[in-house]
Amino acid sequence: MRIELDSLTGSKGAFKHVYAPGELDFTDSRVRLTGLPEVSGSLALKGKELGVQGKLRAQAEVDCDRCLTSVAVPVETHFSLRYLTQVDYESAEAVELEEPDLIVSIFDGEVLDVDALVREQLLLAVPDYQLCREDCRGLCPQCGGDRNSNQCGHEEAVVDPRWESLKNLRS
Repeated sequence: MRIELDSLTGSKGAFKHVYAPGELDFTDSRVRLTGLPEVSGSLALKGKELGVQGKLRAQAEVDCDRCLTSVAVPVETHFSLRYLTQVDYESAEAVELEEPDLIVSIFDGEVLDVDALVREQLLLAVPDYQLCREDCRGLCPQCGGDRNSNQCGHEEAVVDPRWESLKNLRS
């Protein structure tokens, strides 16, 4: 979805879109979309700066970081961004970045690509570390079996043979 700034009434506008299956090109190997993402928001053009505020909701699936089973993750996030053209960004005085500067993005000054914004916000909203449950036991390092579903009988802690001789130093 693209919004042309010429189509804004005055200097403000709004958008709302529910993505159909396959409409959003989201090819991240870590995150799989299981529901239809929905985005809504408003635009405000102030001089050469475009302000975008909105809300994103989606259903995603990620792998557990210990046992690799799929975990459903509801995604709901609010965003507030500022867009500048490349020329305006480069002409700004170079100073140390502060908190408000971290929400500035670059665009061509004519069209806002909402799809790119949605992809970025989805990746930022999904947790970096996800477990299927608090007491997930993970995978067996010897056979690769899921320790949550079956007991393979292998030891919990396997000692690296290079450190084996250090056990004798305790005595």
